[in-house]
Amino acid sequence: MWIWGGTPQAIEETITEGREAVMPPQIDAVGTPGDAADVANYVLSLSGAPHDASRLAHGQEKFAAVCAACHGADAKGNQQIGSADLTAHVKTYGNSQAAILDAIAHGHHGVMPAHKDVLTPAQIHLVAAYVYGLSRAATPPAAALPLAGVVAAR
Repeated sequence: MWIWGGTPQAIEETITEGREAVMPPQIDAVGTPGDAADVANYVLSLSGAPHDASRLAHGQEKFAAVCAACHGADAKGNQQIGSADLTAHVKTYGNSQAAILDAIAHGHHGVMPAHKDVLTPAQIHLVAAYVYGLSRAATPPAAALPLAGVVAAR
């Protein structure tokens, strides 16, 4: 689940420059608390989580009218603006109806600080290699990215 992209270059950019994503509250756009519950159940269904199937049709309509602008018609998110893939089994702020209702009602503001003033480019490259390696079950982290002459201090 990569909100900003999981390529080695995207990971290095995230570590170097940081990221900030904002989802404003959407309850007024979605409508009533019942409408929000319909949307939450639709979002839960996207990842195969337990949901109330009787709420899906209306939730999908509301999603298309409000949420798809950022999350996409397919709910896969938009890396350009940092909107989450709602079809993922793991969601940053939780995969329960309560967590989704909270996001609709209150929004979210996530920040990953920049590390360009804290780490050297070589250190950023090594951290990116490690993070990239974690996402590759069959690839050991140390071999995930070419180190391009970077030597770790012992």
